[in-house]
Amino acid sequence: MPARRPPKRQLGLELAILLRTGDFRAGEWLRQIDLEHRLNANRFEVRTALSELALRGIVEHVPFRGFRVAVTDMKRLKDLLSIRALLEVDAALAAMPHLDEAALAKLEALAAAFEHATVHGSYADWSQTNLDFHDTLYSWTPNRIQAEMIIEARDRARLWPKGLWPSFAALQQSAAGHRRILAALTRRDPTVLAAEIRSHIMESAVNLPSEEAPDGRANGTKN
Repeated sequence: MPARRPPKRQLGLELAILLRTGDFRAGEWLRQIDLEHRLNANRFEVRTALSELALRGIVEHVPFRGFRVAVTDMKRLKDLLSIRALLEVDAALAAMPHLDEAALAKLEALAAAFEHATVHGSYADWSQTNLDFHDTLYSWTPNRIQAEMIIEARDRARLWPKGLWPSFAALQQSAAGHRRILAALTRRDPTVLAAEIRSHIMESAVNLPSEEAPDGRANGTKN
């Protein structure tokens, strides 16, 4: 029997996670040699991954200068968040009938993990435990293409952890949002679930300075 080939490395995804959860600021120039060391990759692989992320709007390529972390475009962000809300509300409603007691218990544990990370974890821990909660919920939606599109749309619209959660109060409000989503799932209440998912997403940009939230409200704090 021929030996199995190892799975192809998704360096673009690895780099996106590194930029989103690491100590990088919007607008910061990226030194390719540093990324080579951090990712254990060669120059060609890193540049290919950066070019991929440039197409997705995660980094910006400036001719003759290099790559830098993309600066948030608020109009683009609000449009992307609207798309996310449509996709995620529909996915959550489709997933709800498939959530048994074990599934709800798993989501409960993930909500608790995020809460623990808000007190004891790092920026990377906050981001990862938050993603774990949402990705696990959408893993039960029957439409797998929709689940993939949610991840792609979220990656395009995702804020840096420092911008998404600039304070402990912001983290706590995000954690409370998870709990409200979980409560709606437990009660099998589609109306409340849709409202909570939409609110959780559309208020993602409210912590950015000198901007209004996507729904027109002044700055506040949520996920």
